[in-house]
Amino acid sequence: MEIEYTQHSASPVKRVISVIPEVIPEDSERLPELEFTASRLSRNESRAMMSRALSRNLTRASLKIPSFVGGRSSKTFFVDPPTKPQFDPDDDYDFDFESDEEESSPISYDSVEDVHRRAYKTFCKQLGVMPCSKVLRQFGKTSVNLADLNLSNKELKAALMTFINIFRDDDGDYSDEDSENDGEIYEINLSGNKLTTKEMEYVIDLLTVNKRVSNLVLSGCHLAGESLEKLADFLRKSNTIQKLDLSNNDLTDKDAEALCKIIQDNESIFELILAHNNLGEGGVAIGNALEKNDTLRSLDLSWNHIRVIGAVGLAKGVQKNCHLEKLILAWNGFGFEGSVALKRLLENNTSLLHLDLSCNRIHPPALFEIIKGLEKNKTLSLLNLSQNPITAPMTSIFLSRLLRAKHSGLQELDLAGIVVDKEFESVLEKIREKRLFTVRYDTSLPVNKGAAVEVDPKNVFNIDPIRILYFMKEHLRTIDLFLKFDKDSNNCLTRDEMQLAFEMEGYPISQEAMDSVMSYLDTNKDGSVDLLEFIDGERKLKRKLIQEREEQKLRQSAEEELRGGHEYSQAYRRPANPKLPPIRK
Repeated sequence: MEIEYTQHSASPVKRVISVIPEVIPEDSERLPELEFTASRLSRNESRAMMSRALSRNLTRASLKIPSFVGGRSSKTFFVDPPTKPQFDPDDDYDFDFESDEEESSPISYDSVEDVHRRAYKTFCKQLGVMPCSKVLRQFGKTSVNLADLNLSNKELKAALMTFINIFRDDDGDYSDEDSENDGEIYEINLSGNKLTTKEMEYVIDLLTVNKRVSNLVLSGCHLAGESLEKLADFLRKSNTIQKLDLSNNDLTDKDAEALCKIIQDNESIFELILAHNNLGEGGVAIGNALEKNDTLRSLDLSWNHIRVIGAVGLAKGVQKNCHLEKLILAWNGFGFEGSVALKRLLENNTSLLHLDLSCNRIHPPALFEIIKGLEKNKTLSLLNLSQNPITAPMTSIFLSRLLRAKHSGLQELDLAGIVVDKEFESVLEKIREKRLFTVRYDTSLPVNKGAAVEVDPKNVFNIDPIRILYFMKEHLRTIDLFLKFDKDSNNCLTRDEMQLAFEMEGYPISQEAMDSVMSYLDTNKDGSVDLLEFIDGERKLKRKLIQEREEQKLRQSAEEELRGGHEYSQAYRRPANPKLPPIRK
């Protein structure tokens, strides 16, 4: 019996079987077997069809793998007749292989971030706010950055409640500290978002459930008042935050008590930023808290109003602290009183490495006090004194004292915005010959490094020739002196007329000195000096003389301070025995 397979028009896989009777040859060795001929099926198609049938529902029919007769090129194969029914015809078998391939496609699952985003959208829908795209991008990250979004109370609540629920167990309890979560958060930045008391409670809940947060940035969040009190009460007991940024929050002296709780009781914060606030006399309270702190390494108090009493109190606290390494006090008003307190700080402190005193009204007498402390300090390596009212002569005096200081460990000095004098660079080279020393300064005064010229010893002056010129005026007016020199009455003084005027008055002058006189007076470079240029030269000379007198007074006052040993100015010191008004009987 030969069975022929014919292809059905509807499906390339389904076949219609038709039985055609035929006499089997007598010389066949396998008479009990049936011979099947697949004339229209290729060898590969027949193999694929049979293997797929055997691997699926027809496995229960106990069919055998067909064996080919006549070699690999033959299209005829034999199958042993089954000894028992192949399968139950009443069973529902599926021969639609194409649909099986579609059903066997892999199932797609949502990621953890997608689940969190759906939860955030659900919270937003419940609170009646629109989801924020930047908040949606924060899920799955180790650093949550919501800075400068200016979120409303409800928008901020939706975001914080979503993060809180991420780290809660299914039962609603807080997750353990050692549990492994998929979305650990190590940094939270909420700068620029107003945090009221309620929002601060959400922040505290988030810090409670996720104890791996080490960096908390709350800059510009309007934390003054009760919000800061709640944060301080939490940080007193928490030991996870290592960096805390509370800058630009309008903190005043009333908030100093809450800050003192954080500084005094917290044992994990290494870096505290309190810049751009309104702290003044609260520096005394902060100094007292620093005396009891053992963990803080960096403190930023720049852009506050710490001066006089606050500056003295803060410096006294840092003086007794043995762990603080970096102190930034830029843009305050330490002045002379604060500098005296800083002198004692530098004399006794052994941990401070970086001190920033830029823009602190440190004038030459105050600088002398700081120099006294630097001469005895062995640990400070970087000092910033930029943008202070320090005169050019004081810069070379400063370096000269550092050159003689044997124990000073200062390696970097910042004098940006301060003009140095001619001796500054020579002293700097001497210091660099002994140790590594870097200085940053604005501009040095010009130094004449030209080639040496031969000068007649008889014509060498030890006085500026410009001063001699106007010294010859005596009781005359400037215009009278000009007309006296103007021999040809053309309202201009030539080079020859100027030189003749010096010689007539008994002051012989060299050509080099005459060049300096003409370059000083002849501003328009026409080779002659008119009356207006002559008057302007006298005015410039007067301003120069006034400046020299002021610098001389500053030097004398600084030397008197060094000899007198006064600690504070007269404005700061209070009388020992104040006079009380008489009591009326």
